[in-house]
Parts: sequence; structure tokens; C-alpha cells
Amino acid sequence: MSGASKKRTSQERIESLGIPKPRFVQWWQRSDKADWAIRVSMAVAAALALLILCQTWKPPFAYRTSEIPARDIITRVDFSQEDTAATEAARLQKRREVPARYRNRPKPLTQLRSALKSQLVLVIGAESYDTLQKSEEEFAAFSKFNEASKAARAVEKAKNADETPDLTPERRFELLKNVLANDKELKKVDAAVGFLFQNEFEHGLLKALQHEPQQGSQQQIAVFESGQSGDVQFVQVDEVQIGLVESRVDPNLAEPFRVQFDGDSSSPEDVRTVARIIADWIVRELPAYETLQYDDEESEMARIEAAAAIKPIMKNYYAGTTKLASAGKILDQEQIALLRLEREALAKKMRISDQLARIIAYAGMIAAIYLLCGSYIYFVDNRQIVLDRWQLGKLLALWVLTISLAYLAARDEWRSELIPLVLAAITSAVVYGRQLAMLLAATSCICLALLLGSGIAEVVATASACITSILFLDRIRSRTHLLYVGAVAAAVTIATVVGVGIVTETSLSAVKVGAEAELEPIYQGPIFHDVLASLISKATWAGICIIGSALAMTGLLPLVERAFGVQTDLSLLELGDASHPLLRRLAQRAPGTYNHSINVASIGEAAADAIGANGLLVRVGAYFHDIGKMFKPEYFIENQSSGVNQHDTLQPAMSTLVIIAHVKDGADLARSHHLPEPIIDFILQHHGTTLVEYFYREAARRSEEDPNGEAVSDKDFRYPGPKPQTLEAAVMMLADTVESASRTLVDPTPSRIQGLVDSIAQKKMGDGQFDECGLTFRQLDRVRRSLVKSLTAIYHARIKYPGPQNP
Repeated sequence: MSGASKKRTSQERIESLGIPKPRFVQWWQRSDKADWAIRVSMAVAAALALLILCQTWKPPFAYRTSEIPARDIITRVDFSQEDTAATEAARLQKRREVPARYRNRPKPLTQLRSALKSQLVLVIGAESYDTLQKSEEEFAAFSKFNEASKAARAVEKAKNADETPDLTPERRFELLKNVLANDKELKKVDAAVGFLFQNEFEHGLLKALQHEPQQGSQQQIAVFESGQSGDVQFVQVDEVQIGLVESRVDPNLAEPFRVQFDGDSSSPEDVRTVARIIADWIVRELPAYETLQYDDEESEMARIEAAAAIKPIMKNYYAGTTKLASAGKILDQEQIALLRLEREALAKKMRISDQLARIIAYAGMIAAIYLLCGSYIYFVDNRQIVLDRWQLGKLLALWVLTISLAYLAARDEWRSELIPLVLAAITSAVVYGRQLAMLLAATSCICLALLLGSGIAEVVATASACITSILFLDRIRSRTHLLYVGAVAAAVTIATVVGVGIVTETSLSAVKVGAEAELEPIYQGPIFHDVLASLISKATWAGICIIGSALAMTGLLPLVERAFGVQTDLSLLELGDASHPLLRRLAQRAPGTYNHSINVASIGEAAADAIGANGLLVRVGAYFHDIGKMFKPEYFIENQSSGVNQHDTLQPAMSTLVIIAHVKDGADLARSHHLPEPIIDFILQHHGTTLVEYFYREAARRSEEDPNGEAVSDKDFRYPGPKPQTLEAAVMMLADTVESASRTLVDPTPSRIQGLVDSIAQKKMGDGQFDECGLTFRQLDRVRRSLVKSLTAIYHARIKYPGPQNP
């Protein structure tokens, strides 16, 4: 015998003993491996999304403005930060040092030379000084020396003691006539003046600076010709300023005149005097011939380029030595920005192995949360949430979206992480119930705190907001109830933030700095008031976020109901309006069924409330549970008012199909009118898989009477189900059955009603209709007593009034 055969035989022998295998092994053997692989893949995908969205490979950042660190914060890595103040100061100084741009237009100097020639032509053409005075007044310009020329000559006289004194106008006229006699076309004069203004033609003339000190240098300017902004010449201001140029005109014109008139018949002294006379006229007229104009646009471009050329001035921080923030002092925005920069520098310098270690650590945390919540849902709560892939996907999406949004909203600029947390807590309570909602909220708060690096105070604060919202939510019968929940949660959170902050804030006990340092009591700490103000501000903002979440939930509630397929009491109240088109049509086409539905709703709501189930859901579900009877109302006994029974002409099997069809027809009708899933579930489950007993017995009787008749199977006479899946569906099944059966009682006394209800309840329980809804014996007993009480009230006895007496 082979080894494999021996092994199989041994395994078969062990199994033949009937020893039960561990529960996990049994579950694994009977589970759908592919289906579970899909669920696990969904969970892994959700975890990866959370790890990526929250950047778990980076170190957490837990600091916030106005918080007070308990100890000095020392940098963990070398990094540099731009010293914005120093950089801005350097750039501002550079803007002030940049030579301003001036546009040079040499044309005024050409006009000045032309005006000079015109004046000299008058002198040359005049016969005498008297004739000139009578015919032209322009020569008055040569009648006396300019003050600036006198000042220049005073300096020259100091150097040359034998300088001739000032001449009379007649003498100057005579000198001009004599010296210029050989230059009637004034080419020599023009050449000398052109040489004088050689630099001025290139660099320009300026009365005074046209820009402010902050707009550029006051010692140097940049000159460019009109239309040639790219060709710039840097010039000292004193080289182009007219006031300073005037003092240089007389001495600078002497040499060109001497060169031009060298060899003429005129004496050098006369030539020098004529040069001085012309210089005096030029000095007098020069201020009117400014050639430089400030160009603000070009100057601003130059300032921008110069400032941009200044590299940022960096401030260095060294790991383990540089203090980023001091203990016991409030963190300001500048310090927060510095701490954030340090965190980014640390993240960049982290090795891949360190980043992977962080990711694996967070993945382990998520796996632990999966195990905790999954075990609770599967073994304690509603395992259908885990078994149904669509529901599992929505749960994972809600959890990941909540933590991701809270992580993003926790930035120091917003501090609004409570908004997504509270919204998710209320949503979880509406969709999954309080117990599971509190577990989800607690795990979300813990997970967020670990991702942010927050302390115990933040965990307690966020958990108090979420859990308070869940505990006070109850059933939402009005939109103002959400505001009430928000107000209560805000009040609790404000008190929690302040209280926990005072208890955990070690910096409240500040240490005096000095030779005799000692720990001060909390109420005497020098920063206690600052800390208290910070806590109150933080708590107030938390309260505002919670109330804002409650307000937002009033608008989001319909979206939550549609997304998760649940109904709140508020929407149920709206759905249960008697003016609903389906209910109005039911009352018209099947009035007996409509009346039956109203009675079932009344007694079913009371029974559901007796066991803590959702009575309102039972009431609204009862309104719609028999809408499928509208298609063939005459086939149901409550609508047969003419005394004709349509089933008398049908075979029992056919009658059964007609009766059972109202369940499917009702579900299709409900879907076409967009009724919520819980109501559709009531329609499908209110008969479960019960037997249509009347037609089954009729078919069995006919089969017994017919020798050739086939045996009748009860499977052909049962509703398709499913069985009730919730307490509310089970309650409505009982209420529907006992309400219909009670109409057959001839004398509905309390004892007979109780016997009927007990009998029907026992039959349903024996038929296994309550096996999948979690209904306990104690709850069943309470439902029975409630139904008996309600039916007794409906069929209460009345006093028989005596009729009229015969005379």
C-alpha cells in the first residue's frame, strides 16, 4: 500500500470518530474562498487608500498655533530656512541702490546751439551798439555777466591776478564784432560749443533728480537714448546736473575757443573774453534746456531685476542643538511654519527602510482595527454587514473617508477635524445603530490621533464629541432634533476640552528662571491666564464645529438614507403621509385591504414599541405591505363585498399562485415608486415562508378523494420568503396574521383573542419563521401581550341600547 493511501486511510479513521473540528476549521471548510478573497481585497484596498491619503511614511505633525509645549522643541535634523526679513531688507536696499533709468533727448541742446547762433548773428549784423539796442532787445542777454559766471571768474581771478575787470556792454559788443568778424558763419563758435557739450549730448542734462530715494540711487543714474533702452550708460548725478554743469561751462569753453580761433587776427585775451561772454549766455539759458526724463517703467523693471538677483539669505538650524520653540511659551504662526519646515526636512532625509517601517506600523494598526470591528460585527452585531460585499464596501468607504477628511481638516489653518468625525458618528448611528457607531467612532478617533501624533487630550476631546452625538441621537423625528444633539455635544465637548486641557497641560505649572528656580502652583503660574484663554478659544471652536456638523447633517440626511438604504423617523413620517399616491390608490381599488393595513399599522406599532424596536418603521411598513393586492383586489376576501368568491372557479394551486403573487407584485410596485429598501423588505418578508393553509388543505382533500390524484407537497403552497430578517418584520408578520384571523371570531372576547394570538404565535414559531430575526422568547411574549391588548381595545364590548317601545 502506498504512503498516500495510508495517509487517506488514517484521516478517514480519525474522522470516523466524530470528533468535532475547531470552529475556525469548520468555517473555513464550508466558506466560499473566492468570495472571502474579494472581501479581503476590499479591506486591503481601503487600508492602502488610507495609508496613502494620510501620508503615513512621513512623521506626524501635532503642533498648533496658540498651544504651549511642555518642553523645549529641539530640531531633529539639519535644515535651512530663508530669513525672509533679512532677504527682504537686502532686496529693498538693492532697489534703493539701483540707478534709476532716465531717457535722454539731445534735441534741446541742438536748439540751444541754434538759439546761440541766432543771438550772435544779430551782433555780427549790427552796425553799432546803439543801433542794436534800438532794433533788437535780445542783446540784453550780453549786457551783463551771469552770477554763476561771476562766481566761476572769481575762482579764476584767484588763480590769475592780472585778470581784466568786467567790460562795459559797448566794449563787449566791440569784442564780439571783432573776434567773430572772421567767423561770420559761426562754424568755429558752433564747433567750440559742440565740443563743450560733447558729454552733455551723450549723458544729458538734468535740473534735479525726478525720483525718490526709495526708487533708486541718489548718486548715480542710468541714461539711455530714446528708443534704445538696451544701451544704458551709468552716469554720476553731478556730471549731468545743470547746477553743477553751469560752473564748468566757462572754464571748459575757453580751450575749444582758443583752438578754434588760433591764428586769427584777434588777440588771445579778446578770444578768451568772447568765450566768457558766450559762456555767460549759455549758463543763463541752460536751465531751460533739460534733456533727461525719468522713466518709471524702465526703472521699476531694473529694480525688480536687481532685487531678484539677490539670493535668499538662509538661516541654518542644526540637529540636537538648535531650539525651535521654548517650553511654556505659546506657539505663534512663525514657529508653526518653522516646525512644519523641520518636519518636511526630516521626511526628505528619512531612509526608505524607515518610511517602510512607519507604513508597516500603521498597517498593523489598521489590521488590528479590522480584527476588532470585524469580530464585533460578525459575532455580536449584524454579520450581514460583513457577508454582503456591497454593505462592507460602504462601511469601509465611510471609515476611510472619515479619517482622511479629518486628517486633511486637522491642518493648523482649519482645525476642523471634528466636522467629518461628528458627521460620520451621526451617520454610523443612523445606519448601523448606537453600539457599532460608538465602536467605529472610537477607532476613528484613536486612528486619527496616531496619524496626527496627538496626545491623550485630543483623543478624549474628539471621542467625547462623537460619543455624545451618538448617545443623544436616538430617533430623528424632526430636523430640530439634530440641532439639539449638536448643542448638547458641543456643551459636553467644550467642558471636556477645558477640563482635560487643565489636567494634562503640564506647562500650567511654570518654572521660574533664576538662581532660585521653583515650581509654582497652578493658580499662580505666570502663563496660566494665557493657557486658559487658549483652551477656551480651542473649546469654543470645537463647539462651533460640532454645531456646524449638526446643521450640515440636516441637509445631508436624505443623501445618507439613499446611499445606505436606511430610513430615519423623519423620512418615515414623510413617507407615511396618507396622501401618498400608492396609499390613495390602495384605498380606491382595495378599500378592505387599506382598512386592514391601517389596523395592522396600529397594533404593530404598539407591539414593536413594547420590545424596543422601531414602531414607526413597523407602522409605515404596514401601510404598504399589501399594496400588491391592488392588481387583483377581488381575489382577497376583505375586498369581496358582493358575496362572490373568485376562488370558487379556480383550482387550489391556481388560487395559491394568485394569493402569493401579491408579494412580488407589491415589491415591484414599491420599487417603481422608489420606496426605500426597508419598506420593500417588509413587503417581501411579511409572510415569510408560511403555508397558504386553506388552499393546501383543500388541495389535500381533493387529492384524497381522487383515487388517481397525486400527493400534495406543502412546498407548492408556501410563500417564497425570505423569512423575517429583523425584529420589526417579525412583529409585522404576527400583527398581520392576528389582525386577519381576529375578524373570524364570532364573539371576540379577551380570552378568545388571547387564545387566538397565542395559537398563531406558537404556530409561527414552530414553523421556523422567527429563526433568522433574533426574536427572543421574552420579546415574543411581550409582543403577544401587546397584540392582545390592542385587539381587545378594537373589539371592545358596547352597551346595547334598547330599541323604541311599542305603544
